Amino acid sequence: MPFYSFGSSRKISAASYIYYAQGCLHPDRVMQEHDFVYMLNGQWEIFQGREAFFMENDDVLILHAGQHHFGVRDCLPGTQTIYFHIGAGHKDTFQCGKETPSEGALLPPLIHCGGRPRVKLLFQELVSIWHEPAPRRDRKLDTLFELLLLELEECCGQEAHFHDEILLRSVSLLAQNPQKFFTAGELSDLLGICARTLNRRFQLQYGKTFYQYQMEEKMHMVQQFLLDYPEAKLQTVAVNFGFYDEFHLNRAFRKYTGMPPGQYRKANITNFPGL
Repeated sequence: MPFYSFGSSRKISAASYIYYAQGCLHPDRVMQEHDFVYMLNGQWEIFQGREAFFMENDDVLILHAGQHHFGVRDCLPGTQTIYFHIGAGHKDTFQCGKETPSEGALLPPLIHCGGRPRVKLLFQELVSIWHEPAPRRDRKLDTLFELLLLELEECCGQEAHFHDEILLRSVSLLAQNPQKFFTAGELSDLLGICARTLNRRFQLQYGKTFYQYQMEEKMHMVQQFLLDYPEAKLQTVAVNFGFYDEFHLNRAFRKYTGMPPGQYRKANITNFPGL
């Protein structure tokens, strides 16, 4: 099986959505560019050389430059894909072994990304940026493509076994709302699960309850804020991070760091030049 090995920056030559109302046979061709395909909806069997790859919803297929691609049966009617073609950089290769290259990483042709919504978002953003007449379009595309490769690499590695969409959404909500303290019940209601399930997933992934995880993240944010804003009153800090008042902030901060926030700031502020 050939593996895609990514190493250097490349240039995207085409990117778009395709809808196959009546179904369609994959073109019989050998391309001079890599073809990245994301299956939004449908099913399709595509051959690369002698090997068949069966794509379903949220799968990514990487068809390599210089390889023979073809189909033997139509995709399902109503199939919709996102694709982009990208020039092969001088370090981009396909390899038949499983050895990790000295630079970059190996990606198999077919990658299942159902638990990684960010992959679809990156494909969509690549297409959107590709169609922009922006002066820095190529730099944006390069950056997005690098992020996509890293996300695909995680889909293939051990990280995928520990991927949990509920945890991703939970952590994202906490980061987006630093001024709020969620109870396990409040957050679980937003996620459509029970509080017991939420706590169990945090225990499995992080070895702590949701409340413990949230408090530790709050303390990290408070510590940084105290140093970034040395003149801020503690009452302001308390309000910014969801504490009822300065007293509750003091109590939680002392328990976590062993000292009150004012003392912490005095002890660490000298580490920042100009303050």
